[in-house]
Amino acid sequence: MRVSSRDYLPSNHHCRHLGRWMGRFTLSLAMCLVSFHFIFCHASSPVPPSSSMVVRLRLADGSMERIQIAEGKEEAMTLEDILHQFELADDATVKVGNHVVEKLGGGCTLKDLGIQHGSVITVVAKTAPKTESSVSRVAKAKQESAKSWNPYPDLAKDYSKALLKTKTRRSTQSGMSYGDIAHLQSSLHMVDPQKEGPLKRVYMCRLSAERFHNNGIVQKKGKSKPDISCRCGLLLGTIQKERVDQHRPKKARTSLSSTTSDSEYCTVAKVQAVWEPPGQSPSKDGMLYDANAGQALLTKYPRVLAIAEKLGLVPMGWIFSYRDSRLEENYDKKDTNEQDHEPQALLGMDVATGAVLQSHNMKQLGRSEGNKFVTLAMDAATGATEAFQLSDVTVQMVHENMFENLVPPPQPPASLSQKNNLPIVTTKHAVLVDGRETTQLESVLCLVNTAMLSHEGNFAGKTSSSTVKKSNGSLTNKVQKALLKALDADDRAIFEELCDFNVLMALDQSLSPTDMDTLCGLVKKWARGQKQGTTLDSKLKLQLKSVLV
Repeated sequence: MRVSSRDYLPSNHHCRHLGRWMGRFTLSLAMCLVSFHFIFCHASSPVPPSSSMVVRLRLADGSMERIQIAEGKEEAMTLEDILHQFELADDATVKVGNHVVEKLGGGCTLKDLGIQHGSVITVVAKTAPKTESSVSRVAKAKQESAKSWNPYPDLAKDYSKALLKTKTRRSTQSGMSYGDIAHLQSSLHMVDPQKEGPLKRVYMCRLSAERFHNNGIVQKKGKSKPDISCRCGLLLGTIQKERVDQHRPKKARTSLSSTTSDSEYCTVAKVQAVWEPPGQSPSKDGMLYDANAGQALLTKYPRVLAIAEKLGLVPMGWIFSYRDSRLEENYDKKDTNEQDHEPQALLGMDVATGAVLQSHNMKQLGRSEGNKFVTLAMDAATGATEAFQLSDVTVQMVHENMFENLVPPPQPPASLSQKNNLPIVTTKHAVLVDGRETTQLESVLCLVNTAMLSHEGNFAGKTSSSTVKKSNGSLTNKVQKALLKALDADDRAIFEELCDFNVLMALDQSLSPTDMDTLCGLVKKWARGQKQGTTLDSKLKLQLKSVLV
């Protein structure tokens, strides 16, 4: 196929179209050049000088004011000239940037203070001193924070708040919905029998138990039967780990055998001493111990806890005595079935007192250590003793003050009687027992049975006879003579007399804190078996003789 040069030449139509397109391109290019020239020239042209400068003023309330100052006035105008139109407090502080200006500039001009166009002047109000109302608010906030502490946070309930919220929600309705009922029930405490507590068993000191029992029996002249009074005391001891099965047969072991792999361990409490508050006042009928003294065992006597800490002891429970006949008036003598019922060891007041003590102990020692707390109930006539722990929900309910009239403000012990202490506890609002709502709670549901064994404590003394007076806690004449005799003998005799917590508490009333620290340290070493090299120096012996004579 032959192609001539004419085929490559554009036609007249193509030429017209190409010319039109070139014209448009040329026009657009010219407009772009003109715009670029205008922008460049405008940007590069100098800004005419402003006729005034602007200063910003931030007042004490946070508001911002703009103040215009004529050109050249900054050399003659002072800071006071600017601020006089604003009502400022006399003790207000003025800052220019980050610098504090004293006394509104002291007559210096704006130029001297370095105030330029765009500068910020800040007025800071002086912090007002705390008034009585503000102090009371702080104290109230701290008090509310302290109240928010719970021994068992997972079991904490706020029924009053839930009830108020439900009433507010249904203020325009005639009744409660199923959701409201479920919400209220979820705010009720569920009381179920608790099988086990933190402690597997407790070892009670034999000498301390006998002494506690003897202190409640008073033989008066002219009477054939002794007077029996109920008392309470604080248990001090140690928390230890031991094998669950103490009597398991020994197994043959090799050098590769583990000593603990096949043994289960449990937590136990060992009572080393019992301390009784002096001057206890049981109820008039003699059926109830001094409940006020019982609930104050861990708060009213700080020196007891201090001496116990020096000896390596911790509060691990409390003991109280009760009269075996305190429920006779509630029994029907004609009903043989009720005659067979034995009196219950722990009643409402006893449960409340034990829960108050455990809650305080948990707050001081921590939840994981303070919950190892036992309650011992002793028959005041026979000395028979039972050991219990309180269920977790019981301690939480007493902390929330749910028991009616069982944790009252301090009142004279004589006003308390057995009528305040019953086996059925009335709660301030309903609780769930076996899925049913009730305000009558049996105190047996609050208890956890605990095994109890006997041993001899390290700080219980040598005999079961009382070493201090029940009225004021001072040493008896017999003990004073025994201590003086031991001081003239050897160190072994004196340490055997001093390994008595009640004797140390009596000496604490006369010795200085430094002497008590030294004495408690030596007694602690002796009680632990470090007898070799443990001696009393001559100075401490003289101090002891001076307070005993």
